[in-house]
Amino acid sequence: MSEHDKFPGSISVHRSAALLFAAALALGGCSRRDEATVGTPGNPLLVILSPAHSPASSPGALDHLKAHLEKATGMTVDLKAAASAAETVKSFDSDRTDAGLVTLEEYLVARAEYGVRPELQALRGDKLAEYEGAILTRAAGGAGAVAELAGRKVGFVGPYSVSGFTLPVIYLKKAGVAVTADYSAGHEAVLKKLVDGEIYAAATYARQASRKPGLKILAFTGKVPNEPLVVRKGLAPEKRKALSAAFLAIAGTSEGRRALGAVADISGFRPADEAAYKPLHDLLLSEGKSVYDLVPEGWDIRRLSEPYYPD
Repeated sequence: MSEHDKFPGSISVHRSAALLFAAALALGGCSRRDEATVGTPGNPLLVILSPAHSPASSPGALDHLKAHLEKATGMTVDLKAAASAAETVKSFDSDRTDAGLVTLEEYLVARAEYGVRPELQALRGDKLAEYEGAILTRAAGGAGAVAELAGRKVGFVGPYSVSGFTLPVIYLKKAGVAVTADYSAGHEAVLKKLVDGEIYAAATYARQASRKPGLKILAFTGKVPNEPLVVRKGLAPEKRKALSAAFLAIAGTSEGRRALGAVADISGFRPADEAAYKPLHDLLLSEGKSVYDLVPEGWDIRRLSEPYYPD
């Protein structure tokens, strides 16, 4: 068993496929946007949704959101769902994408790479702007204390999730507890493994404890700000303002609320800036982690953005 399997403190990156994909994106995105015509039929304002925000089970949600944004802004809007976290970030290269609803991890990398800025922050429930990371276990037969996780199989999301990986890893490291890591593709998947008894505990967000009977919160691992709607730094102020107002108004109708609910259970938005996410960035720096470790193939994105030097 490798050290990576024994304790989730290191991240391995699969680079080859990402390099080919990102290189193709780079070649296809060399030309800059014509700023004067952004938002016209020939040059639509492009909004991207990360895979975590793609309403795959409610395809009508995208159509409703697109129609609302076009009506509210008076611009032609192209709303697309990305296939991967790396594609989400790379889409901001050469100003090809104007705005995006992205995860915390994708935002931190896109900010470092392309200077995107948060415009709004997603809200959930009764205007909640943050959530808590937690380690869950079964109420019957589960761990009674964090120390009991030592050497046991614990489920993580990622390893590119703040609540499902980064915060619990920091928490367990400070507690001096080494576990056997088991990775899942998402929060629902890791929760299913816990319910099915495949793992002894699961790192996720606290609200998951109420979604399945028989689970309890073993430990809270830290509070996390909800993800942002970001805009590229070169988008004209009047277009940025119109887009922001349009997103703020979505929750004003029952149809809009249903569409937002299909997009990662969002209930609305509020204005936000970089200050909301600085504590998380500072935490990563204090723990010796790079923002590029938070997104699959993040380091490859960084290398492709660096100047080309001959061998």
